Amino acid sequence: MTGIAKVVTITGPRTIEVREEEVGEPAGGEVLIRSLYSGISAGTEMNVYRGDAPQWSEHRDEATGLFTAAGVPDFSYPLVYGYAAVGRVERVGTGVEAVAPGDIVFSPTPHRSLTKTPARNVVELNRVREPFHGVLNANLNTALNGVLDAHSAFGDAVVVSGLGVVGLLVLQILSRSGVQPLIGVDRLERRRTLAHQFGADVTLDPQDGVAERVRELTANRGADVVIEVSGASSALHEAIRTAGRDGRVIALSWYGGSFEHLRLSDEFHHNRIQVISSQVGSINPRLGPLWSASRRQELVEQLLRELDLDPLFTHFFAVERAADAYQAVDEMAPNLVQCVLEYGNA
Repeated sequence: MTGIAKVVTITGPRTIEVREEEVGEPAGGEVLIRSLYSGISAGTEMNVYRGDAPQWSEHRDEATGLFTAAGVPDFSYPLVYGYAAVGRVERVGTGVEAVAPGDIVFSPTPHRSLTKTPARNVVELNRVREPFHGVLNANLNTALNGVLDAHSAFGDAVVVSGLGVVGLLVLQILSRSGVQPLIGVDRLERRRTLAHQFGADVTLDPQDGVAERVRELTANRGADVVIEVSGASSALHEAIRTAGRDGRVIALSWYGGSFEHLRLSDEFHHNRIQVISSQVGSINPRLGPLWSASRRQELVEQLLRELDLDPLFTHFFAVERAADAYQAVDEMAPNLVQCVLEYGNA
């Protein structure tokens, strides 16, 4: 036996326990990682934590891509979840050459203090400014994928709706691309302030009447592109209203709950709005054969070193307080952007 891991475990809807589990030596092709930090997702992970994810009641067939209630659901309690961990390589199995003991790495693995995973899944992060920045590796892949799916041109009016961690990363990336105006939308003043800091020309509260205000800013054209990151059906409906004729809405969130606020008989139909789902598992085929997930990851590693990331990290909790951390994200604690678990090994 190598050691005992503290493992964050979802034992029921909105219920977290920290359990212990024995961890053995890494097998061939594996690495053993001692965790430093892991990030809690305010979107995907909250859907899982709240019990809203379809996998709790359905199974997704990998061959067809369809969800069905037949058979055994993909998720069951207790569930160990998470996909944004940073740690120090402690040992490597036979055949591992890409990383070595002592390296700082990102791994798309659950919240646990000690973990084994195939070496091919980890990303070496020795050159990042701060190790905890590395928990954004997954978020940056999602944000960059959304920007690539948006395919905005120089001079396009672009709106980013929902200024959580992914939305603020999207905004920082877009600020380098020459879109104008670049507009951020969020109900929280602190997040709108960060958006200005990161390059937004204008920020709006959703209660301001976003579609109307964007028309005022664009000579009644509306937005060329709206990237919707909030995960709220009402925000998706307003994004459709905000886009101009033949405009594009990029749905970057994993939406939970019901869609009583979404109407497809109004602006969606009459203004010929394109709604595009951006899912990080694949690259937009319209980019052509030169693009791949590995090329996207190369850019993400560059962005981890170049973007202004410190202001995004607002809440840190020791892993033993994981239940409090999840509750803070679920209830949107004041000024929260990115919440991180710490493992005491830094």
